[in-house]
Amino acid sequence: MSATIVLADTNVISELVRSTPDPQVMRWLQEVPLMALSAVTLEEAHFGLAWQPNTRKLALFNALVERLHAVYPITPAIAQRGGVLRGQFQAQGIARSAPDMLIAATAIEHQLVLATRNVRDFLGCGVQIVNPFDAL
Repeated sequence: MSATIVLADTNVISELVRSTPDPQVMRWLQEVPLMALSAVTLEEAHFGLAWQPNTRKLALFNALVERLHAVYPITPAIAQRGGVLRGQFQAQGIARSAPDMLIAATAIEHQLVLATRNVRDFLGCGVQIVNPFDAL
């Protein structure tokens, strides 16, 4: 049986590089066998680090990326799935962001568990979600 791979959303990665990360998130991290990112999260993190430069956070982030199981690219299949998800929500009058739907599509395409604080942004996408900020 293969180990569960967790796809970390940007808010989880941001928490891990804080000066004082949430203790609950740090306890949760100890139980995570393999962590991965979407290329979307990589872009969002680098945007934040360029917008508000912080050499300590950048060094921590780069070290974290080096230890990841994978950084999943946005493939044509993921782009299609993300667009369909966003379009289906829009047809119901529900606005969802393209980055979030691409992250959800990545989790679906690779059968990953999505770790996020923003659970509501991913409800109804058909992806397994865990909130590391919740108490165990």
